[in-house]
Amino acid sequence: MNLKAKITELATALLPDESYFLVDIQVSESRIKSKVTILLDSDAGISIDECAALSRELGRQLEELNLFENAYTLEVSSPGVDFPLTQTRQYQRNAGRKLRVQFLDGGEKMGTLNAVTDSTITLTTDGTKKEPSVDLVIPYSEIKKAQVLVSFK
Repeated sequence: MNLKAKITELATALLPDESYFLVDIQVSESRIKSKVTILLDSDAGISIDECAALSRELGRQLEELNLFENAYTLEVSSPGVDFPLTQTRQYQRNAGRKLRVQFLDGGEKMGTLNAVTDSTITLTTDGTKKEPSVDLVIPYSEIKKAQVLVSFK
């Protein structure tokens, strides 16, 4: 089992309940100082205290198992608004919000996320004087990147 898989296994076992999920785990190994970054979320959002608790316990286990020969940095946080949506649960949590969706073919659409299934999202585009709003059913397989658009109105 590789290092990332082992860390994923350990971190998953530490999640408080099924409403919590791992968004991303990145491991950059180095002879000087390796870095482990874990992005954690839950269906109801996540607090800094919850991230800190997971970080403390995971750090303790990593030390016990001696997975790193040299020094390492462990970073546990929630994905920021600039982090692209990658999982169905993230899309579900952001239903009703504005998204920018970039397609694998280079195209891009913006609109309101109205529905989420296991294989698609439905985006309602903003209407203009020239084009009415439309509902686009978009398969995940066609999405290169989807990000929540933050409004400061």
